[in-house]
Amino acid sequence: MASTYVETGTRIRVYDSSVKTHASLPLGTYRVHFDAKEGFSLLRIDDLAPGGERIYGKREHKVRKIFTSYERTDRSLGVMLSGDKGQGKSLFLRMVAQEAIERGIPVVLVTEDADGIADFLDSLEECLIVFDEFEKTFPNGRHLHHSEINRQNQFLSLFDGMSQVKRIYCVTVNDVQDVSQYIVNRPGRFHYHMRFDYPGPDEVRQYLSDQAPDAPASEVESAALFSRRVHLNYDHLRAIAFELNSPTALFSEIVQDLNIKAIEPSLYRVEAKFADGSSIAEESPLNLFERGHNPRTLELRSKQRSLSVSFLPRDLVFEEDGTIHVPLHKMDVVDEYDDIPDDLPVSVSLTLVGHDSYAFEGL
Repeated sequence: MASTYVETGTRIRVYDSSVKTHASLPLGTYRVHFDAKEGFSLLRIDDLAPGGERIYGKREHKVRKIFTSYERTDRSLGVMLSGDKGQGKSLFLRMVAQEAIERGIPVVLVTEDADGIADFLDSLEECLIVFDEFEKTFPNGRHLHHSEINRQNQFLSLFDGMSQVKRIYCVTVNDVQDVSQYIVNRPGRFHYHMRFDYPGPDEVRQYLSDQAPDAPASEVESAALFSRRVHLNYDHLRAIAFELNSPTALFSEIVQDLNIKAIEPSLYRVEAKFADGSSIAEESPLNLFERGHNPRTLELRSKQRSLSVSFLPRDLVFEEDGTIHVPLHKMDVVDEYDDIPDDLPVSVSLTLVGHDSYAFEGL
């Protein structure tokens, strides 16, 4: 069997005839691997693809936007995808990777940290470099001992896009608070920051109608109503759809058994409007799922007014347009002196924060 002799620096390594040499990185998908003796290398893996999962909303448009911008620029392009788990970041990432392969751009996944990794990545030719759950693989030091260093800052020069080689850097993060201040809000390093929020009631109806087509409309509507009280991500919806595909399934029973934290407070935007056209709005954590006899009380303040508003979740009115209203005759309102104010609001509405979903409506 013929041998292949590869010379690097002053060292010559001998390989068997299966060794191939390439003038450029072959098209494909790779994972970065580090070995203490051998150093860095690329391991070929299966290409990433969204599979048979249906793609909702304007995600294809966003993918095309990334590559159109990449073609227009003469430097590297950074894309950050942020949002809680189960919001579709990984699906979008697979779509970006698939588009890269179709355009002849190799894909490189970074899933482990080791000294010198930034230099290794900068030695690669044009490619899409993917960091999934970036803040977990490379901590920024916020939750670490004071002696630990920020592992994210080693990539700042790489992300600056000033390398002689043009690449796309795509990172997903669950919590932006755990990302270096030198990366967030720095469009020179990450031109795009695409945020993935929770689907609203209309999106819940669409998803469940597609994934559980035989489910009674009343049960789908119950799930949509539930989503206005509790944040549901796509992992939740997938599980709900699975259960609704059972002929005898009732949503009221499904939600009691599923691993969904329905009893935890969610963040709502509460807005009181007045007859003169003015309004007061505050964001407050509220639990609207438990419909007992305990009132929910919150403070609304502006320069002109200070009000305390109390109501029972069971009295809320859920409108078809997605808004939630507190009936005025079911609500107690007092001012800062615990008196009934002369100028009462004409309406009080609640909106679950995060329902302006990128997944369906765009940014």
